[in-house]
Amino acid sequence: MYTPADGRLTAVGGGRRALMSSREPRRIVYVRTDRLGETLLNLPAIAALKAARPEAQVTLVAQPELAELLEDDPLLDAVIPYRSGSRATWALRALRLAATLRRCAFDAAIVSNPKQELHLAVWLAGIPMRVGYGRKGGRWWLTHRLEDRKALGDRHEVEYNLDLVRALGCPVGTPQWVLPPFDRERAEILQLLERQGVRPVDQFVVIHPWSSNPVKQWPPDRYRRLIQDLTERLRVCVVVIGGEEEASRAGDIVTNARGVVDLIGRLTLRQLAGLLKSAALLVSSDSGPVHLAAAVRTKTLVLFGTPNPATGPTRWGPWGEGHMVIWKPSMAEISVDEVVQALERQLA
Repeated sequence: MYTPADGRLTAVGGGRRALMSSREPRRIVYVRTDRLGETLLNLPAIAALKAARPEAQVTLVAQPELAELLEDDPLLDAVIPYRSGSRATWALRALRLAATLRRCAFDAAIVSNPKQELHLAVWLAGIPMRVGYGRKGGRWWLTHRLEDRKALGDRHEVEYNLDLVRALGCPVGTPQWVLPPFDRERAEILQLLERQGVRPVDQFVVIHPWSSNPVKQWPPDRYRRLIQDLTERLRVCVVVIGGEEEASRAGDIVTNARGVVDLIGRLTLRQLAGLLKSAALLVSSDSGPVHLAAAVRTKTLVLFGTPNPATGPTRWGPWGEGHMVIWKPSMAEISVDEVVQALERQLA
């Protein structure tokens, strides 16, 4: 029985082969198959894993659209693209993933997001040591099971993920983000911005005003006023970003004022990383771009409007130094003035 900082781990079964693998796992697969932000918050855990086992080969299983972003991460030896689907076909997906994993001959697996199909896949693949959470099939198909206490929201998501690495017997220090510099993409973006009137010497702020969750959405008219304050009063250029699905709503927020650049739906993830790397600051609610900005060492100002710690900044805030969070019980309680004041402090 092993007790990490926030829960309990029970090791079961596995025999001599599992014991040997737990001492010196050489081929490790790390599984995280949800969205951008949740996946990026596993990079510090992967960094800790490689620091403890520098000789190990680490493969990440992630969503296909994230593979391009993460394939050049110096800590990853490979990325296996995987997409979930309907509940009706989960067992078939597990069989297919298991066949892929079996060919790689992994001797340890970490399943970061508990899903029945993922737990079954690592078991069917015959991976001797299988670490994850004891729910959604983990109780039967994992050899080492952590109690899932994330709903408490009392620690950062990164810290919860580090417990999975500790379960492999690895010491964990203070891991950092590790992403490539995206130099080519940065050059592309700077040329694009220059054609829009933003010179390489100009300081610019990136704003991501969207959320798929209405609870996380700051009112569009407040973003519009914020952009106006930034460009007219603070004389700062603004770049507005978002996915293709937000392009039809851009008129609610983006103005035609000088110093405002609309890149909604126009960037790949690698180009987005290059843009954020060059920015002075990102302003957003809790979202994937927040964690990508933190991963490329760009400061963020993040708006949280929730009374629930499990969805608040203690768990989901930007990881690292130099960031700022405004947290209120609801997004409606966050005023434009206090965001502008926080921005002024960040930009200073």
